[in-house]
Amino acid sequence: MKKLLKPIKSKIPQLLCIMLFLLVQVACDLTLPTYTASIVNIGIQNTDFAYIIDTGIMMLVMVLISACATVGTSFFSSRVSSGYAKDLRKMVYKQVLKYSNHELNEISRSSLITRSTNDINQIQNVLIMLFTTLLFAPLLGVGSIIKVYQLGTNLSWIILVTFVAVALTLIVVMVRVIPLFKKIQEIIDKINQTSREILIGMPVIKAFVRQDYEEAKFQKVNQNFLDVNLYLFRNMLIMLPLMILIMNLMIVLILYFGAYDALAGNILTGDIIAFTQYSTQIVSSFLMIGGFFIILPRILVSARRINEVLEMDLSITDGDEEFIESGSSIEFKNVSYQYPGSEKPTLKDINFSLEPGKTTAIIGGTGSGKSTILNLIPRLQDPSEGEILMGGRNIKEFNLHSLREKISFTPQKALLFQGTIRSNLQMGKADASDEEMQNALSFAQADFIEDLDEEVAQGGNNFSGGQKQRLSIARAIIAGHDFYLFDDCFSALDMNTEAKVKKNLKRLEGSSILIVSQRISTIMDADEILVMDNGEIIDKGTHSSLIDSCSIYREIVNTQIDQMEAFYDYA
Repeated sequence: MKKLLKPIKSKIPQLLCIMLFLLVQVACDLTLPTYTASIVNIGIQNTDFAYIIDTGIMMLVMVLISACATVGTSFFSSRVSSGYAKDLRKMVYKQVLKYSNHELNEISRSSLITRSTNDINQIQNVLIMLFTTLLFAPLLGVGSIIKVYQLGTNLSWIILVTFVAVALTLIVVMVRVIPLFKKIQEIIDKINQTSREILIGMPVIKAFVRQDYEEAKFQKVNQNFLDVNLYLFRNMLIMLPLMILIMNLMIVLILYFGAYDALAGNILTGDIIAFTQYSTQIVSSFLMIGGFFIILPRILVSARRINEVLEMDLSITDGDEEFIESGSSIEFKNVSYQYPGSEKPTLKDINFSLEPGKTTAIIGGTGSGKSTILNLIPRLQDPSEGEILMGGRNIKEFNLHSLREKISFTPQKALLFQGTIRSNLQMGKADASDEEMQNALSFAQADFIEDLDEEVAQGGNNFSGGQKQRLSIARAIIAGHDFYLFDDCFSALDMNTEAKVKKNLKRLEGSSILIVSQRISTIMDADEILVMDNGEIIDKGTHSSLIDSCSIYREIVNTQIDQMEAFYDYA
């Protein structure tokens, strides 16, 4: 839990201000019953109106000071809690960016969203309660107990009985509601996951006319959330009238037994009033502390869930070496990879190299491990066995930032970020000039872009699949890199546009290019083609040599030959 406390260290001066305001507020609140007793015992009994007015003015001053202290406490509490939540979200976000696919399988994306929003909000709200209530309640309670002792009455047993009644009520409520807090957070995860699936899969749901099924599916988890919350809050809300009842019974007992003492001359009337006020403050303090302990388990659940994110062991960590020599090659040596929980390896004994100035291509059936190879190069995943060398050194030795600066990776799914064309291209090169952006768009045949400030919707949904692929290619090549990885990112392009983009790729002189594709037309002019099947490289060579030597490659060519001949006849 040390990481959860880290953001608090920078806010110690503000915490000291909170403590100062709390002490002032408590001191003023403890003084008021004493003034009330003095007015009754001295001012009213002696009919001394001047004394009543002077004491009343002092009470008014104390109330004003207490009010100002309360405002100060609330102000700094809000600042500290909001600042803490901001810093904690920043820590969570920074940690999640370090996650590989392995960690994202451990904690689902929907759960990460819940943890960085709902769970942190819970902690933020409790921090405000901690500063304004929990720190205030013990000070007020202890101070009131001291004041009651100083009054010297024999009515203290009433407070003890009241405390026992309050404690028993709180224990019964806590036993009933504590197990529900963790369940609620888990249901929120489920709601996020279900909502996310429905929103992402909306076209499929509509195409198969499954709206009613998905609505019922969401209604089920939503109803579960409602039922648990109703049960929880029914148990919690019944506590308030019970506490009010207990407090009123306490006041009745104090007045009843205090009246006999007053008639016997053992206590003054003003002291009974002061005792009643101090007793109320003591019980109120117990209630504040008890209320906090009721919701404490919920906060501990949230804190534990956030701590899991921060303390997650990273499967991919930084190396120490920052310098990588330009013009290096990448070599796969006996590389195997098996996804966590999988029964068999995805890649087995992979050996090949990427040389500067050469284009290597990978082709094979679905699930043969083509994309996994590309993920291993920028260390989105690490090999289970073997090693990947860059310039003769294992890539695990290099700093991740330095390694990935050498690599341009265009994933299979073209993903654009909400913003503008300019902001998306700047992800490839932050300081890119307008001329560089226009050249990159021309390179990728993105001639449909008329303005760099053209809006890009979330996920690039205002562009077609082919347009998104061309924009992602432009983003990938806008900055110079030693290695360019293209993961089947030409699939949505027509063959004419693809041919133009491929021709432009030859301008990336001195860089290594690795292309994964299902289309023969995309890879046929590569310097080396790797043919994969069931996670293994079954053959490698040029297009012409593989037609003679590899039956699987020849079969792929035969299935696509009519389309290729039609294109080249037209061209």
